[in-house]
Amino acid sequence: MKWLRKGRIFDPAEHPDWAGTHAQVPTPLLYDDRVRVFYADRFSDGRSYTTYVDLERGNLSNMIYAHKKPILDFGAPGTFDDDGVMPSCALRRDGQVYLYYSGWNRGMTVPYRNSVGIAVSDDDGTTFRRLYEGPVLERCPTEPYIAVTPTILKEGDLWRMWYISGVRWVDVNGKYEPVYVIKYASSRDGISWDRPNHLCIPPSHDTEAFSHPNVVKDGDLYRMWYCFRNSHDYRDGAGAYRIGYAESSDGLDWTRMDDKGGLQTTGEGWEATMTCYPYALQIDGRIHMFYNGNGFGRSGFGYAILEDA
Repeated sequence: MKWLRKGRIFDPAEHPDWAGTHAQVPTPLLYDDRVRVFYADRFSDGRSYTTYVDLERGNLSNMIYAHKKPILDFGAPGTFDDDGVMPSCALRRDGQVYLYYSGWNRGMTVPYRNSVGIAVSDDDGTTFRRLYEGPVLERCPTEPYIAVTPTILKEGDLWRMWYISGVRWVDVNGKYEPVYVIKYASSRDGISWDRPNHLCIPPSHDTEAFSHPNVVKDGDLYRMWYCFRNSHDYRDGAGAYRIGYAESSDGLDWTRMDDKGGLQTTGEGWEATMTCYPYALQIDGRIHMFYNGNGFGRSGFGYAILEDA
């Protein structure tokens, strides 16, 4: 499997008059003539907000529009998203656009907590409103730490979700760091989810953490891209995120194949030390992957095209 890297599309540092510090978790939505990429930027105080850019469908390197303000306000004080709103999965449903997003707020014993909310657009993805003030995926008795960053496929009447579930916080040099894995859920309405506590990919060691699974159904094969890291020295260090890959015949049990379909760092430029937060989708018959590089999105996002599967 070979990826053709097409380079960086958007760097927030090139737009200091309106952009903040990041362009994190690029989340595309396909239109007839363009691709809208929702992403999370940050204010100077660290709070995350969601906005978007439009790219020419025939030339994704050409940014044709930039939305220069948040598409959704922060949640009310005390709700799950009063410190941050980060996109995760965008899809169309009954004439509306549903944006599943990761909401977060600051913690006391640990740095933060995450949950999943839904924002809905009635004008094809231009303006959004919350479907609920509360989350649709949250900590639960069998998953007590984190539930966040879903990818969703609709197959007939069944909604299928792959998401990140926290398993613990570990003390690394006096600071708590999250460890999380990829799990599976299903739904009949896209809102209420059956969570069987099914682990998709076992970690290779105790402090390995996964993030941002993205699943594409390619014929009878399920393809998953995700990123993985160590809990030590992962902020652009030796343990930083890399993009991995797995395959499955049923979407439940996966074979990890990072060397076959993943995307490693380049050693130079905007993706020198990190590749993370992949989102793959079919565009005009080819799989394209949007992803972040260094600094968890501080260096912006780019894309690659799958040449040889």
